[in-house]
Amino acid sequence: MKVLFVCTGNTCRSPMAQGIFRKMLLEKGLEEQVLCQSAGLSAVEGAPVSENAVLACREIGVDISEHRARRLTAEELPMWDLYFTMSQTHGYILRQAGIPEGSIYVPGTVEDPFGGSLDDYRRCRDQLAAELQGFMAELEHRLQIRGSL
Repeated sequence: MKVLFVCTGNTCRSPMAQGIFRKMLLEKGLEEQVLCQSAGLSAVEGAPVSENAVLACREIGVDISEHRARRLTAEELPMWDLYFTMSQTHGYILRQAGIPEGSIYVPGTVEDPFGGSLDDYRRCRDQLAAELQGFMAELEHRLQIRGSL
């Protein structure tokens, strides 16, 4: 199963989600069954992840310091099985690009901490961690259906 976390700039929310989710996969022993990455719809290629995102994730044992932003390209859209978007708007854009509704997971509100304080990033991290619990349950269900678990 291939999962892509999608936001706007790929320097805050989606790399945080990717890092947190990878930790969850390791804890559940699913790292061999699931590939996950992140990308931004308007990312500046190679931009570093936000320092506050690094700090907030480090507090929970997740290292995203080496992440560099990348832009989602039309050519790679067909390779992903599931898209975890950070907003309804991101989901809408993916649907307009031809991604089926059933392949897009839109969580509850995940506030964009871009430019905010470390506490803003902590709130975002905690929102993501909570949303990723539900997403993990959905993913495990899909893996069972596919016979991968």
